[in-house]
Amino acid sequence: DRFGLHLYSVNGKHLSSTPLDQEVTAMCLTEDFVVLGTMQCGLEIRDLQSLKGVVPPMPMKVPIHSVSVTKEKSHILVGLEDGKLIVVGAGQPAEV
Repeated sequence: DRFGLHLYSVNGKHLSSTPLDQEVTAMCLTEDFVVLGTMQCGLEIRDLQSLKGVVPPMPMKVPIHSVSVTKEKSHILVGLEDGKLIVVGAGQPAEV
C-alpha cells in the first residue's frame, strides 16, 4: 500500500482509513465530502466519514494541481497542470 487516506478526530483518535491507487496532489473538504485530485488525472469525491467513493472517479486527462468547492457547493473548480480550469457541476443533474 503506497498511498492511503486516513481520518482522525481532533483528539487524535483514528476514525477510518482507505488505501488509494493514485497519488493525491490536491484535496478540499466540505461538511460531508472530501474531494481529491490526483497526479494520475483523477477527480474523486468521497464521503468524509467512511472515505468511500460516492461517485466513480472522473478522468481529467491532465494531472490535477488544485481543487476547490464553491461557497454554494454547486460546483467543483479543478486546476490542471496545463493551466486550464475545469468547472464540474456538483449537484443533482436537475440542479446543475
